[in-house]
Amino acid sequence: MAFLMHTFEGSSQLTDGAAAVQEAVEHWSEAPEMLFVFCSAAQDASSVANALSHRFPGVPMVGCSTSGEHIGGKHHRNSLVVAGLCDTGIDWAVQSFEGLADFDEARGDAAAHHLFEQHGADPETLDPEQFLALLFVDGLSMSEERVSSALAAGLQGVPLAGGSAGDDLAFSKTTVICNGTAKSDRAAVVLARSTEAQFHVIKHQHFTTEKHMLAVTKADPAARRVYEFDGYPAAEAYAKAIGVPLAELDGAKSFLHPVMFRCEGENYVRSIQSVNDDGSLTFYCAMEEGMVLQTGSHHDMTQSLHGDLSPLKDVDFMLGFNCVLRALEASGDEKWDELGAEISAVAKSSIGFDTYGEQLNGLHINQTLVAVAFSSKSKAVAA
Repeated sequence: MAFLMHTFEGSSQLTDGAAAVQEAVEHWSEAPEMLFVFCSAAQDASSVANALSHRFPGVPMVGCSTSGEHIGGKHHRNSLVVAGLCDTGIDWAVQSFEGLADFDEARGDAAAHHLFEQHGADPETLDPEQFLALLFVDGLSMSEERVSSALAAGLQGVPLAGGSAGDDLAFSKTTVICNGTAKSDRAAVVLARSTEAQFHVIKHQHFTTEKHMLAVTKADPAARRVYEFDGYPAAEAYAKAIGVPLAELDGAKSFLHPVMFRCEGENYVRSIQSVNDDGSLTFYCAMEEGMVLQTGSHHDMTQSLHGDLSPLKDVDFMLGFNCVLRALEASGDEKWDELGAEISAVAKSSIGFDTYGEQLNGLHINQTLVAVAFSSKSKAVAA
């Protein structure tokens, strides 16, 4: 059987969930195999999920609330966006779980085992390159590090990409959509098994390390708070490292100079959420004592994205998890048309959302675009 992957896209700015779904999918001529759906805080995610499940009964669905939506190379706010994949050459398994505070390695192993069972796959003998895992997680749960790490361990080498749900920077309530329902304190995982498709995971960040090193000497990982770098108040040490007077240190400057850590030969970003009155720094990811970090320097976002996407050829569909801090920078610099053009140049269809954090192979990171390109095996996707 020949697979010609194609995708239906839709969007709506209507605030009524059912009406928004109706407008977004009214032109679709067939039921898809798989649905990805993202909505702003302006739409009720439960109404959206319920309406989609009635419109396409039995079709697996995942998504979440957002802080910005992407569809077809365009960036939206206050919108619903939805993509339906057809003739993918992929078998899909979807699972959700709640109670993230108690999610540990045992639950991660059980979740992965259940997903493998749905595919009839033996985790001891499977080829990880035939599989891809996608994670959608409550962005206010403070559990992303634990959930991502536990799942990655259970998945035994299967690539894992994902993002944390947002709520338009209200930091009040985020929800994860799975198979007709939307809930907080929830994560959803998709395990895709290729029969006639190819997966390629992209990690894009427009930062590189500077020479300044900072060692975490006092921290509260559960609160994602660092009190000291190198034995000095964290804000003071960080401001000195990036060459900014402490009195002028704010979120905008930290956007351009996040700290970075190295893991298995690659650099990953950790971003500052707030500068606190006691001289500590609160981060968007957990920080542990003993971590050695470097300050990051800033490159042009569009040029950097072009370089990271240039190896891709003939991509049928791209799913993106884009950090909300990247979104704020792109909005401030009026980069959205340029960035969307880079995506559209390599992908026939695309969807994504602005996240409260990104997940990649067990790590929770910031200020990164984690994306997955889907193509038929007959097409060349460079490594």
